[in-house]
Amino acid sequence: MPRKSSKRKPSEGGEGKTLAKVVAEPSEDGGRTASKRKTSRRGVDLESWVERNIDEVVLRSGLDYLGLSRDRWLEVLRDILEELYGSTTSYKSAEDVAKRLVRNSDRVFPVVASRLAYVLEKPTIDQLEFVVSNVGDAVLDLAPKLYRWALEAGREDLLGTLKYKWASTWSKLRTPILPVRCPRCGFNSVMPDLSCAVCGAFISEKELKSSVDLPRRLEEIARSTTCSELEDLLRYDYVLVNDLEVKPPSASRLAVDVEIYLAREEKNLLRRVYEERCRHAAAE
Repeated sequence: MPRKSSKRKPSEGGEGKTLAKVVAEPSEDGGRTASKRKTSRRGVDLESWVERNIDEVVLRSGLDYLGLSRDRWLEVLRDILEELYGSTTSYKSAEDVAKRLVRNSDRVFPVVASRLAYVLEKPTIDQLEFVVSNVGDAVLDLAPKLYRWALEAGREDLLGTLKYKWASTWSKLRTPILPVRCPRCGFNSVMPDLSCAVCGAFISEKELKSSVDLPRRLEEIARSTTCSELEDLLRYDYVLVNDLEVKPPSASRLAVDVEIYLAREEKNLLRRVYEERCRHAAAE
């Protein structure tokens, strides 16, 4: 039976909201849709204000340690600073806007982190730590790149953070039950077609069976289920597996369920338990 691919479109929205408005995200090639520049004939020209004050805002907000060029900061922060500036009818200092940026860091930093992940080719350690620590819901789209960067940097601690963020965001945005854990990268990211959404590996059934300890879990099912349910399971050549459970095909199917076909020895295991539990009980 051919497996269905579970590729998903990149998530929309989540990281694009700063304050009360949507902030444009850059595309993979580093370009982004520019927000409309707020100007007022009698007020402050925000575009010019940002050009003059970007360096001081970055310094006062403590982001200068990331070591980005001025042009890169303008690319990443321009529309965010315009939103933070607010009304153009009164003049604000760079210190005022920097304070607003820091106060709103829980909403602003995830946007900055995801933008940096798109535009950077090879991040420094400081940049990588910032992105991994602050990335929000965009982790579901950015995990393959961030996994590769953390692996190249030899940062097991950052891989642990990524795995946690991946799992919690997946449970929040996609399905409460996680996909099967990948035996290669350790993320709960094996799709129904046996591809890993994070490391890109295609997992063999043999490898997955070993990873989930299928013989033990089959025996647990066979000894805990009713005889009629076990008899029903014996009619199938496969079981469904996700991070939570191994279950018969007759059970409710979830989007993350992977079909694993049973080898002869696995079918024999089920038959042996059936004979022990059910044939003997029926004879009595």
